Amino acid sequence: MKGPRRVIVRGWQARLYPTAEQAHRLNQWSGALRFLWNRLLEREKAEYEATGKFLWRKELQPIAVAMKRQPDTAWLADLPAHAVLDTVARMDGALRRMVKERKLGRKCGFPRAKKKFVNESGIYCVGQATEIAGRNARIPKLGPLRLRGGVPPTGRLLSARIWRDGDRWMISGQFECERPEQLPPSDVTIGVDLGVRTLVTAYDGAGFEEIAAPRRLRKAQKRLRRAQRALSRRKKGSARRRAAARRVAGIHRKVRDQRKEVLHQISHRLTAKAGVLKVETLNVKGMARNRHLALSVTDAGMSRLVTLCTYKADWRGRIIVKIDPWFAGSQTCCLCGQRHPEMRRLSVRTLNCECGNRMDRDRNAAVNHFAYPEERENGNSDVPTRVEIGDQELAPVPVDETRILKHVA
Repeated sequence: MKGPRRVIVRGWQARLYPTAEQAHRLNQWSGALRFLWNRLLEREKAEYEATGKFLWRKELQPIAVAMKRQPDTAWLADLPAHAVLDTVARMDGALRRMVKERKLGRKCGFPRAKKKFVNESGIYCVGQATEIAGRNARIPKLGPLRLRGGVPPTGRLLSARIWRDGDRWMISGQFECERPEQLPPSDVTIGVDLGVRTLVTAYDGAGFEEIAAPRRLRKAQKRLRRAQRALSRRKKGSARRRAAARRVAGIHRKVRDQRKEVLHQISHRLTAKAGVLKVETLNVKGMARNRHLALSVTDAGMSRLVTLCTYKADWRGRIIVKIDPWFAGSQTCCLCGQRHPEMRRLSVRTLNCECGNRMDRDRNAAVNHFAYPEERENGNSDVPTRVEIGDQELAPVPVDETRILKHVA
């Protein structure tokens, strides 16, 4: 059996403070990459209509590089070379996912055209030409920028990406680092039940620990509604509309950051205490389709919590057991094992069994998860971790532009 990898990939992000000239150039780059994406998408659609085939990365790269040599699009030459190649790689990946979904019999159309301030992908920066040290970052073709955020991990910078968050510019990076030292072994086993009212109900064999869902989005609903109404009344293209949009984005950003902080704290406590952590596998996307639960489900961040626990447990030498999605933990009495179909309704909060067991449904499920045998772990239910925070293969370095120019006619 292979041991854990000695090298991991860690993510990091911080806020950038560009000068007025640098911010203007970043805006230009974002617009140029959006233009490049839309032009490549038009080329793909025309090729598919004419021949029924797609242009893949090998054919798209010479096209994108050649656009910088054409008189009407010569301004694309100001872009970093690897940002252009990254746009081609993302187009190739989007097309391959579309083809894969269609082969599985699912409806899936072409990738969507990019719009200003909507789903921007950011500006890719190759690690070899980017430097991040202390409170400064040096970006190719942009020079040094001030930044503020967490301390960068100690290791080799693989890649970085500059992206817009409302009225702020952010930078995120991937670092190749040594695996942190594992915590001392623990013989504690914890069964965890996740919910929208009580986010975590944990049972360790001796007692329960319950953590209520923070409900940050619900608490911000009043301010968010008022800000969105003000935004809808502003004239499109006006300075006051842009200011109102920044207020809406600021509320969403605060809610997101508060939720992320709480989830990191919970995952840290669970993985620091438990030697074996047993968590349920939920179909969060399916739950979010229920219009009565959608807001509470997305506000809780249950899937993100499982992801955080997964990679932190791996770093700390803990064991994660992901329970079979079809395991009826809430419907089974933890004392006698009798099934109670009426517990399928979420409105039924207390389990009443003929054996005399009367228990809250979340606590009953946590006890059943605690007793779930490790050998029954569902191996197909692994939740993929984010590139920024999990063990990943090394990020591929885009092909050098000079090699691609050889294929340009």
